[in-house]
Formats: sequence, structure tokens, C-alpha cells
Amino acid sequence: MDLDFNNLIPELHYYIHRKCTPSWKIDPDITTFIDITYIISGKAEYTIGDQTYTVKKGDLICIPKNTFRTARNIPEDLMECYTTNLFLLDLKGQEIQLPIPIINQIGIDPQLISLFHEIQSQWLQQDFGYLLKVRGILCLILYQILNLLEHRQHFTKEDIRIKDSIQYMSQHYSEVITLHQMAELFHLHPAYYGNLFQKVTGVTFKQYLITLRLNCAENLLKSGEYSIREIAAQSGFSDIFYFSKLFKAKRGISPSAYSRKYQT
Repeated sequence: MDLDFNNLIPELHYYIHRKCTPSWKIDPDITTFIDITYIISGKAEYTIGDQTYTVKKGDLICIPKNTFRTARNIPEDLMECYTTNLFLLDLKGQEIQLPIPIINQIGIDPQLISLFHEIQSQWLQQDFGYLLKVRGILCLILYQILNLLEHRQHFTKEDIRIKDSIQYMSQHYSEVITLHQMAELFHLHPAYYGNLFQKVTGVTFKQYLITLRLNCAENLLKSGEYSIREIAAQSGFSDIFYFSKLFKAKRGISPSAYSRKYQT
């Protein structure tokens, strides 16, 4: 995915919680928006471009703007889905497309369903500032979709422990935190915990903790309000020389030079 997902600005054009009737269909047309459809039950047949797909429960459809589409139901297994038609801009106001496949099997994700319910509530109520709320929820929907596609993971009961671990680490990164301490906190064997952490996050426990601490240090360096020694301590590094060496190795610039860059 060659796109900076931190710079996406979605604008919702249309939303529907679609429960197909026996006569449901989408007449042939050319989309003037990005069509994202998440199927939570049933099946349907979509023709997108020159390809025909039978889509089913757990499928995510992403139809690019200016694409031919048509669809029809499968009477013996009527489809239920959430559909958002949207425009996607970058920070310069230029339209962009989502570089993801047209059909993606992401399974049934309760968090994603909850977000669609929330966007429907705001879309129907149309209270003060609802479009701003809708944009925020749509950002969360896109994030969750991209996260599922990137990691291809669905959190199990065991994975919830890692999510809780990450939350704990994000709040206590300035303190002494070890893998053994975290494993004990969540009642897991250290070796099992370490393997599970890497399986869920894609990196080791130590790598993840270092990234949190370096991100904190980077933010403090931008402020210009602290000395390098103070920043190292607040970011969880007890050794200023190790911090400086690690920061330069990971960021390609020394902490002092990085700070000066943001103070000029």
C-alpha cells in the first residue's frame, strides 16, 4: 500500500444499511464515488469492471471511483450489508483512491460493525455538527478496515491480553517495564507471552517498547522545552548516551540536531 494513510480526509456522500429484498438490484452505472460495502450476511452477485464476483458474509467490497458496476441478489440467501459512498482527499485537497483489492475477505469484525451502527445513528439524527462526527467515525472505519487488511488478524481472547498490554505500555513507557513483568501481570509464561506479543504486533516486545519511547522523545524534542537528559528520562531511557546513540541509529539524526531543526 503506497499511500500515507495518516493524511486521508474522507467525505461521506451516502450511507445505507442495506437489507436486500427479493427484487433488489443495482442497475448498471459508473460510480462517481468510492463504494465500500461490508457484507454481514447472505450473498449477492456483483459485476465490477469486467469481472463478476459472488460476494458473501465477511467480504469487503471496495469499488474505485469511475468504475462500472452492477449487482443482483441471490434469492435463496438475501444479502445484508453496510454501504458507504465516499470521496477521499489528501491534505492538499487532491482526490485519491484506496489502493486495496476490490474483494477482501476480512470476516465478521464486531468493532467494525459497531462503527457502522454509530455512523448510521449520526447520519439519521443529523444533529448539530453531525457531518463532523460522521467524518470522524468514517476515519475510524477506514482505519479499522486498513488495519484488518494489513495484519490479517482477528483478535481472540488471548489477543485481548496483548491489546491490554499495549495500552498499559502506552501509559507507563517512562517506567521500568520488562517482558517478565508484563507476562506476570497478565498471568502468562514469559516465553509464551513474548511469542504471542510478536505474533499479534509483528515485532518483539522490546522493539515495540523502544518505538513507544522514541516516539515520545521525538515529540518532546519538537517542543524545545526540555534538555536532552530530561527528555531521555521522561521517555524511559536511564542512560542518556544509550538514548542518543539509539535515537541517531533509528532516526538518522542526533537528538540535539533534531531539536534544533524544529526551533529554527
